[in-house]
Amino acid sequence: MSVTKGRSRCRYSRRIAGSVSLRLANSRDFPLALSWANQFAYIQHGCVLSIKEEAPMKGTNFSRREFLRSSGLLVSGLALSACVVATPAPSDAESMAGDAAPSVMTFAWWGSPHEKDTVVNMLDAFTEATGIPNEKHHVPYGDYMNNMQARAAANTLPDVFYLPTPFLVAWAQKAVIKDLTDRHASDPEAAIEQIVEVNRFTIGNRVFGTGACTEPYMMFFNRKIFDDRGVDYPPATVEEAWTWDDFIAVAKQVTIDENGNSALDAGFDAENIQTYGVDLPRWGGSWRVYSPGLWQQGSEVYSEDENTFFPDQDIAADVLQKTADTYVQHKVTASPEFLGQVGMSSIQLMENDRLAMFLTGNWSLEALSHTDIDYGEAVVPIMGPHYTVWAPSEAIGVSEQTTDIDSAWALYKWVVFGEGSLALSRTGLWQPQREDLLLTEEGRAKWMTEGVHTQDHITAGCIPAVYNSRRMPLRLGHSEVEGRLLGPALGPVYTGETTAQEALDSVLPEIDGFLAENPNWKPS
Repeated sequence: MSVTKGRSRCRYSRRIAGSVSLRLANSRDFPLALSWANQFAYIQHGCVLSIKEEAPMKGTNFSRREFLRSSGLLVSGLALSACVVATPAPSDAESMAGDAAPSVMTFAWWGSPHEKDTVVNMLDAFTEATGIPNEKHHVPYGDYMNNMQARAAANTLPDVFYLPTPFLVAWAQKAVIKDLTDRHASDPEAAIEQIVEVNRFTIGNRVFGTGACTEPYMMFFNRKIFDDRGVDYPPATVEEAWTWDDFIAVAKQVTIDENGNSALDAGFDAENIQTYGVDLPRWGGSWRVYSPGLWQQGSEVYSEDENTFFPDQDIAADVLQKTADTYVQHKVTASPEFLGQVGMSSIQLMENDRLAMFLTGNWSLEALSHTDIDYGEAVVPIMGPHYTVWAPSEAIGVSEQTTDIDSAWALYKWVVFGEGSLALSRTGLWQPQREDLLLTEEGRAKWMTEGVHTQDHITAGCIPAVYNSRRMPLRLGHSEVEGRLLGPALGPVYTGETTAQEALDSVLPEIDGFLAENPNWKPS
């Protein structure tokens, strides 16, 4: 399956106040915990309209301040902003709602303008197929959780919505989202066992939603740069994954200064680099920076009792230092200052032959497919003997406030199990989470798209999603650990001002104290 080229489209430049990584290929690249826990400024193109006033729905009642505090975010003077588009039911619809007029289902999500259009089309198809009308709430990414938290406190939540993983436990604890365990168990079309394990959002064996999609961490590379330097392409199978040392060595081969010298040459000028070898997450305390390296070395983010952060501190320090040293020591990644000055995403840098490789999630295929880049897909390098990657996905939740659970369940199923998931996967933005759609040729034929997915996507994207992926910990207070405590401590590590070990020595006692005061929650 070859990659055909399309015309380049405008990309979006995001600047994140207080963050080390200032350029992002897609809105999904943004570190969720850091953005909302610290209310970072985030530039996002998209429509912004006032959400219309709605009557409060039945549901859990608690004060706005109590709710926002429980979720780790206090917001003042918040404007509820979103793009709201209604899709009426067909006049002759005979749907799941029977003879009674179906309720209007509201769906909320974030995303780039292209993702917005794709989701709108998916929701229109839902109404056409079921006769259930819907109202669409597209909220700019930087405003999303502010918007949703205020709506939850006002009992005006959408029926079905994206929910960032850092907020799942708090929302389940407060009964803001429905426990869907019995629904999944009684509906053969939505059996939770169909979903890859990493996307089963369970707390204490109770299901509070599923992922929207499964998007394992991958590596994308510019074939032209590798060809020009006579360097072999990165491996596309788990069995052949580079060790971290091999990865750094290759990154040096494709890091080129203005005189054509590589980072391995004696005359290499690190102050005037024309092409960087790699871009990878360096987002403060974001779990996606450190968790894969921990798992690959057999360690964990939390101790078994969930009260100790980084129980193997030496391993954690090693992972963080190796990440920082891609810039501090090896100069194969760009400095934060450079990235801030050029204002380009990873894809824009690659499009201009300024970047050879970048590590991110499957979602970047959507943007890559609209460029002239001759791109390839590969597995990521590993820091230990176990090939394990994170597979980020926002949760899809159903509001406890919904007044029509049957229609809400129909919409939820459409997005998670049905045509909705396939439609977004065909664009490269999503990847299905049903195992049969990932592991069988018949299943992949329903969504893999020529010109978007390369043939290597099967081994670099599909198989790791099922067998080699994990997600961030479902731990109450985790977003505050990352955003308020760990992130600020790690900033100087990524610029070489201090070491990872020194930073952890300083901040881990404070983190463990916070965890002791804020135990995790499990349903009774």
